[in-house]
Amino acid sequence: MHRTVKLPYTADPSFAGVLAELRRRQSRAIRTAYCRLVDGMPLKNLYWTLRGHPVGQGMHTSLLLSGISKANSLYRLRPDGKVVFGGRKSLMKRSWGKMTDSEWRERRLSPLTVEGHAKSFGPQGGNQLVTLDARQSQVIFHGPEGKDHVLVLKLSRRSRPYRRRLEQLQARCEILRDVPFSVSLTGTEISISWAARGQTPAPVIGPPRILSLDLNPNRIGWTVVEAKAKGSCCVAWGIFEYPELNRRLKVASADPRAVAQNHKRAHELSILAKRVAVVARHYGAQTLVTEHLNFPAGDHGRGRRFNRLLNQCWLERGFLQPLRRRTEEMGLRSAQVSAAYSSRIGNLMWADSLQIPDPACAALEIGRRFLDPLPFTPDTREPPSKSNADRLWKDGRRAAKQSAALSGWQRVWSHLNPLARDMPRQAWRRRRRFLPSRLLRRLSVREQRSQVLDFDPRAGRSDVFAIEFNRLITG
Repeated sequence: MHRTVKLPYTADPSFAGVLAELRRRQSRAIRTAYCRLVDGMPLKNLYWTLRGHPVGQGMHTSLLLSGISKANSLYRLRPDGKVVFGGRKSLMKRSWGKMTDSEWRERRLSPLTVEGHAKSFGPQGGNQLVTLDARQSQVIFHGPEGKDHVLVLKLSRRSRPYRRRLEQLQARCEILRDVPFSVSLTGTEISISWAARGQTPAPVIGPPRILSLDLNPNRIGWTVVEAKAKGSCCVAWGIFEYPELNRRLKVASADPRAVAQNHKRAHELSILAKRVAVVARHYGAQTLVTEHLNFPAGDHGRGRRFNRLLNQCWLERGFLQPLRRRTEEMGLRSAQVSAAYSSRIGNLMWADSLQIPDPACAALEIGRRFLDPLPFTPDTREPPSKSNADRLWKDGRRAAKQSAALSGWQRVWSHLNPLARDMPRQAWRRRRRFLPSRLLRRLSVREQRSQVLDFDPRAGRSDVFAIEFNRLITG
């Protein structure tokens, strides 16, 4: 797991010219290295080839090796040689005459990249050309000709987590010298990246617990499921709702109101990821289980509103990635299960028996699938020869394209209750009279302007369930 801290900085006026020259030389080396890789040159011969080329003569070894690594990353992404350095939009603007030659050359400059080395020489390990001084909120760049340039980081009072992480990284680089960090520099910002080491998982005391999540565009349901010898039980459940974050404003994407809504959504989802991590730590969960969602962006055949919610809900980048980063730091494992028919089966099996609403039912079913998985095999039967053989054959081809888990859960749903397809989901408002009286609609964060609502009844553990569930749904 990698951690990146990106901050603005200020430096002495002479550093701007030094940085511009280093960026120009490394950008030329990156482009040359990429072209050599596309031509078929082995990576091991690239260093000495660039050393003999004018773009690599006189360049610091760390800068040259960092440029080769950047070119190799681009080559792995686009081995066809169709990378446009500077961006395709900028290239089109230049062809239309909307961009000058100086602006085009500025766009083609890559950020100055310096990869780290844990055993670098000097009082501090981690990077040969950069030294951290988090206590003074500055970074020292060792430029050419032995001249050091001090970059003052713009850290405010709200950047306490950044300051704490940089101080921990600096202490590790000075004492253990086992964590290399890479630096990327532009004219105004600096990015520091390193591999964060997660905590050692605490010893499990009592039955193992998992935290399962049901992800929806407007709400997230969570349950804490505890494994028992004869089955499982629900320790706690809750729901987060945020429909206002996805409200359609009917304005252009560049409108300040749309930009503000995107920033608000990103902030609220990051706070929500922190809240879920706190829940996992509070209940002592050892594993985080989520749905395996791989919906491609496009028309899903259910209207523009549904497409907008599914294609632009930002769950993966805005919620799941920060959540996995936090849980890995806590020592929790991450797992994914198939989400096919989880809401329907969850409502059918757990809504009435445990008196919990729809998102919690789906989250509980996801947790049960992780604890008691069902192996499914693909349906390899031949198409039947009947009067409607063509239609059945097309249905068989359509089912063959689906995964084994999806087709398996389709068979399970048909076996359970084929007529329950039109059963309404047990929304929490319909279940409110069955829930404890202390269920409150309260904000998930302290700010009064938060648009995330937290429904956490804390009703306590349920009875053991799912003792013969696998036999029931497969019998």
